[in-house]
Amino acid sequence: MATPILGNPSHRSASHRSGRVVSPSPLRTILTALALLALAITGAACDENPVGRKCFIGLDAGTPNQAIIGSPALECQSRTCLQVPEPASLPEGSEYSPLCTAECQADSDCDRVPESPCQTGFTCAVPVVVGSFCCRKVCVCKDYLEDGVLPEPAACDPDDERNTCCNLPGRGECL
Repeated sequence: MATPILGNPSHRSASHRSGRVVSPSPLRTILTALALLALAITGAACDENPVGRKCFIGLDAGTPNQAIIGSPALECQSRTCLQVPEPASLPEGSEYSPLCTAECQADSDCDRVPESPCQTGFTCAVPVVVGSFCCRKVCVCKDYLEDGVLPEPAACDPDDERNTCCNLPGRGECL
């Protein structure tokens, strides 16, 4: 009767036959450490709220004088694309385009992606006062805003009962 391979001591490695454990080679240890370091750096480079990548709203996006939020925008991590009115002038190196956006509470929540055409960064502001995104703060490129700011719209004052945005406290649900 043949002895199974696993039970045959001649088929075991030298480290198992001698009963001692052989440590991995220094090269293997270095390669493992480099792989772990690369993984840590890649993970640290991931932003929580990446914004600013170019996106596509559509050919019939409305008038050039109003902001539009399009969702779902598959090219955006947040699935949200924002087009604001085109400004009269842009900072050097900037390019006008609809950009991926995301909800925010402060400017620091807006993590600009390296390939963004937005040169001066993002501000957390309310660009629209109608629809399911009414009165929601999202990241807006400062290049496209006069003086880099967008004032809080009066239509988003929750104390004014005439304001009907569904995202305000005590209002109906958004459709």
